[in-house]
Amino acid sequence: MIDNLHKWLIVRLAFVWLILSLVIGGMVHFFGNRRLDNHVVAMAKSETTSYTGVVTTYLKAPSEQALAELNRQIRGEIERDNLIIVEFYDAESHKITEAIKPAARTVEEKLPKHGSEFSDSSGIVCEKLTLGNDTYLRVFVPILNAGGAKIGYLEGIYHAPADIIAQIKQQTLWSLTLVVLVILATSLALYPLIIRLNRTLIVYSHNLALTNIGMLKVLGSAIAKRDSDTNIHNYRVTLYSVRIGEKLGLTPLSMQGLIKGAFLHDLGKIAIGDAILHKTGKLAEAEFEIMKTHVRHGEDIIRGYDWLQDALDVVGCHHEKYDGSGYPVGVAGGDIPLNARIFAVADVFDALTSKRPYKEPFSFDVSVGILKETTGSHFDPDIARIFLDHAPALHAEICNDDEALLHGKLEACIRSYFH
Repeated sequence: MIDNLHKWLIVRLAFVWLILSLVIGGMVHFFGNRRLDNHVVAMAKSETTSYTGVVTTYLKAPSEQALAELNRQIRGEIERDNLIIVEFYDAESHKITEAIKPAARTVEEKLPKHGSEFSDSSGIVCEKLTLGNDTYLRVFVPILNAGGAKIGYLEGIYHAPADIIAQIKQQTLWSLTLVVLVILATSLALYPLIIRLNRTLIVYSHNLALTNIGMLKVLGSAIAKRDSDTNIHNYRVTLYSVRIGEKLGLTPLSMQGLIKGAFLHDLGKIAIGDAILHKTGKLAEAEFEIMKTHVRHGEDIIRGYDWLQDALDVVGCHHEKYDGSGYPVGVAGGDIPLNARIFAVADVFDALTSKRPYKEPFSFDVSVGILKETTGSHFDPDIARIFLDHAPALHAEICNDDEALLHGKLEACIRSYFH
């Protein structure tokens, strides 16, 4: 159980780590790219500022001499910054002049074209463009006079510095790595905590199970005392039932229901009067009808307790017969719950081989003969066949009056199926 828990927890923590890494990592990557874009835009805007002053001077008093001075200044500026192309236009979108770095025209031809929508803008506009591994910005800067009127604009292509791009990407990568490692460390830190909490829960669950099992034993003992008997019959029929269930390959959960039902199969006899319950002779027909009600009484008693719901199959159907002639309902064949069909064989075989107030025990051979004769009518043929195949060994192991020995064997079964 613990090994399965470790596997379950490791798989789910790994899944949570992966999902959180993808989600938070995606957010880090997104905001890292936003930071990169904002940084590049800020740099591009900063570098275009130095041009707007000289262009404004020219536009205030245009002349050949002023144009020559403008060309000289912008060519000097473009050699020092990251703009590869810068073009200047007047208010009517007529080009005034331009400055171009070597090979920049080839780059411009490869970049997507644009219309006049940017020239009509009243604010700075930046459009991010990529070409291979390089990042470019197409920048539009309106040139305004003192009154705020647009007198021209600047259009440039800015080449983002590769070292700055690499630095910011490296920072983003480190941030992403740190996030993944922090999530991993958190998952690893949670692992022993969850294991410790689960172990505590297992201890509490185990204690609760022991409490329930203790209650089961007390009820079984109460039934036995009410029936003027010891616990031995309950021990034996439960052990027979467990051994048959094991041969049939029942699941642990089914075995739990079988054990509970075997312990409490006659719980309803608490409601039967002493005159009928302790009568040594054969019951009259009316008395037998009253005796049969112990099944319904037993169901009523345990139906209100969730932990005993899986015992209902045995408590409610252990007197049903395979051919449909049993009670209280008269169901037949596979309609009888499997645990009840198993218990019916165990209960009858123990009754045959045990001493009762109204009879002496039958021998093993006689008891086996009766089981064979009633297979197919009283008992499920497949279950009876499995029991009969192992009957000598089971009879030797279980059919004795050593209460301490039987109790020890039963405790081993309980530990095995209620761990």
